[in-house]
Amino acid sequence: MLWFVVSFLFCASSFAKEHSILDQNQLNEVMNELKLLRKEVEENRHELKAVKLELEESKRHRTCQCEPNSAGTKPESEINELRSADIIGTNPVSDPSKIRRIIPPSEPHASHDGPIAFYAYMSAPMTTIGGNHALTFNVIKSNSGLGLHPTTGVFAVPKSGFYVFTWTIRVPENSYHGVELVVNGQAIGALYQHSGSGGDDMSSTIAIVHANEGEDVFLRTKMDYNQGVIYSNDYGRTSFAGWKLV
Repeated sequence: MLWFVVSFLFCASSFAKEHSILDQNQLNEVMNELKLLRKEVEENRHELKAVKLELEESKRHRTCQCEPNSAGTKPESEINELRSADIIGTNPVSDPSKIRRIIPPSEPHASHDGPIAFYAYMSAPMTTIGGNHALTFNVIKSNSGLGLHPTTGVFAVPKSGFYVFTWTIRVPENSYHGVELVVNGQAIGALYQHSGSGGDDMSSTIAIVHANEGEDVFLRTKMDYNQGVIYSNDYGRTSFAGWKLV
């Protein structure tokens, strides 16, 4: 009887040990398979990333070849629009430091033999305007000769001769402003616009002057008679224009 018990215990121990070894071997096989799968995933990830980069590079190459005028010279009208976007964003009030000055700086311009003309307007109202305040116009629609500077509002005369300058000022209710044309530091021509309660008004004027090459021409408010806003929107633009006669 004792022999039978000892034999049974020995067999049971051997069976448990054998199954334990079997389970450990199966676990090792599973772990090895997982390692192989993980390695394949990592390799495929690098390949997919390389394919993605190749597709993006190919797409950029096709875009550069297909886009018109991508490396050529931009037309003058597009240059004017791009330069005007640098003035003060789209709102002349957004950066007062670029507006509030008495005599804006000028830039030298090369002599120009073609037609000379410009037209620009404000895209939004200007507020807190005092005396001797130079006006800027952030939307330049035409600028043949590139005389009008987009950031200062100054027209640097490209070539000596007689010029026509015209400007339009719009003011809302209970506002009034006197705006004068300055040529080479001298006030030549002025406009006064006053709007009472219940509406807004706008007025235009014109001046024909002789200006020499390199002289500065710009608009500024007069020292007195200034109150409220200078208005400008789609229904009425505050604007500045000029062209060379002869």
